[in-house]
Amino acid sequence: MAEPVWKTTTPQREEPDCELPDDEPGITLLRWVERPDGELEQVAMPLTPERFLHSELGDQMGQGTRHSKTARRIADMLDHHFGDEPDVLVTFDLTHYLGSDLPYPAPDVSVIRGVPDAEADRDSFDLEEEGNRPCLIVEVVSPLSSRIRQTDLVSKVEIYALAGIPEYVIVDSRRRERRFRLLGYRLDRSGRYLAIEPDDQGRILSETTGVWFQISPDDQQVHLSKYPTGEPLLTRKEEEKLRKAAEAQARAEAEARKTAEAQVRAEAEARKTAEAQVRAETKARKAAEKEAAHAKAELERLRAELDRLRRE
Repeated sequence: MAEPVWKTTTPQREEPDCELPDDEPGITLLRWVERPDGELEQVAMPLTPERFLHSELGDQMGQGTRHSKTARRIADMLDHHFGDEPDVLVTFDLTHYLGSDLPYPAPDVSVIRGVPDAEADRDSFDLEEEGNRPCLIVEVVSPLSSRIRQTDLVSKVEIYALAGIPEYVIVDSRRRERRFRLLGYRLDRSGRYLAIEPDDQGRILSETTGVWFQISPDDQQVHLSKYPTGEPLLTRKEEEKLRKAAEAQARAEAEARKTAEAQVRAEAEARKTAEAQVRAETKARKAAEKEAAHAKAELERLRAELDRLRRE
């Protein structure tokens, strides 16, 4: 029997001084197993590199909320980005059968182009059966176990290259620092992975998807943006939240505009009332002045008439 193209080995530690000891608690895997009586039960077991690279349906890995939120958000952003392309499949934590001689991991995020039934309900993705392969795989490395971390950083680089995955992007972080960093690989013509060099803004470009990957200034988030415009990618929830916020702002601005217009009308009405009052007061004053002048003139006439009568 021929030896497999790839077999599980213990990867070399990348930076021993930054890693945890071999007896670290690591990550727990919950896996459904069949008991002797035929019933299924969920059993907790240590997540070893072998189990990590050979996932089974229903596996649950306790890699922490930071890992799951980051991976899920990347998947949601890419899924929303390709929402108008019906033949693009974006998967999250789905077992991939890479080939008979290769492991069957469950990548955090996988982007597969040219899938005629992308909306089909899948329990896994078999590259040979589908006659297709991901153009991009993204793994968010959990720092909770140094052995599992090295599996993403070392073993999967070899595995995904052998499987012919054009691009592999790694979102890495160490347990002590808890800061994200990006690593990227792209297949060359000989089928070997070459490191993707970041640009002057620290972005890694996925040519197969037309998406830039970038770490936020505080090293705590992963941002995705469209190439070459730099327009940020959002999840459906984030876009809906922005849309609702924009609508709320538009309503508030419209209400403020209506209030301002009403105030202008009220001020105009008040000005008209004041002007009318001024005109009325002016008219009344003139009438009073005219009446006073008339009374004065009448008094003068009466006095003159009285003087005349006295002289007679």
